Amino acid sequence: MRLDQRLRLLQGEPATSSVREQGGLAARLRRLAPDARRLAPGKAADEQVLIDALEADGHRVERLVPGVVRGQERIGVDDRHDRARLGDVLSALPGLVDGLACHPAGWLFLDTETSGLAGGTGTWAFLCGLLRFESRDLLLRQYLLTRLDAERPFLEAVATELGAAGLLITYNGKSFDGPLLATRFRLAGLSVALDDKPHLDLLHPMRRAFAHLWPDCRLATAEKRLLGLDRDGDLPGSEAPAAWLAWLRRGEAQGLAGVLRHNRSDLLSLPDLAQILLR
Repeated sequence: MRLDQRLRLLQGEPATSSVREQGGLAARLRRLAPDARRLAPGKAADEQVLIDALEADGHRVERLVPGVVRGQERIGVDDRHDRARLGDVLSALPGLVDGLACHPAGWLFLDTETSGLAGGTGTWAFLCGLLRFESRDLLLRQYLLTRLDAERPFLEAVATELGAAGLLITYNGKSFDGPLLATRFRLAGLSVALDDKPHLDLLHPMRRAFAHLWPDCRLATAEKRLLGLDRDGDLPGSEAPAAWLAWLRRGEAQGLAGVLRHNRSDLLSLPDLAQILLR
């Protein structure tokens, strides 16, 4: 497939183009040229700048392959995230999922950060946060895509994690995170059957319990009303796309450190909210 066809597919447009349309396409390619040079293979020095910035912000990260960075953290189940004991979710979740037979080791909390909220083939998942029980700890991993040409290994790493999951737990994941990842897997030529996995989307029981009382049931609203959590200084999720683009275009790393902190907080709120929903 020609470069112009591939570009149009990434933007969600038809792969064919008329002679007149090719003029506009050429202009877009010229505008993309600086980014293309930054995203080309061999820019490991730029990525090291990002890794250094993330570590300075307190994240423990490593480069898996050029273009894919993974953060990892172990959290004791007796630790408390705001008011709740994280390990209490071990007894809460079976009450929220009818007929749950999956061992806690197979439960996987998932949250993504993306290049936009519209969905479709033009939206990229650039950060995938995953939280699972492992022995007496919670293992938190965050996979970060730092170059567009590394999307396939990024998705392969995420797919490996998903393959071991017996139950996915998200907030609005059935409508957004799951379909978006399925689209990216499909575009990358990866066969990952997300629809075959049991999926607990906490937004649905949250709406059943509180939609008649609250103006909305967004995650931030649930955190504030049920957990007493007000994320002072947190980077809003709506600013995550701009932070990623600032890295891709100008090599600005500080915004992505804030995105990782935001994603971590999202993940740690999910066990807390599951316990409160059961009560």
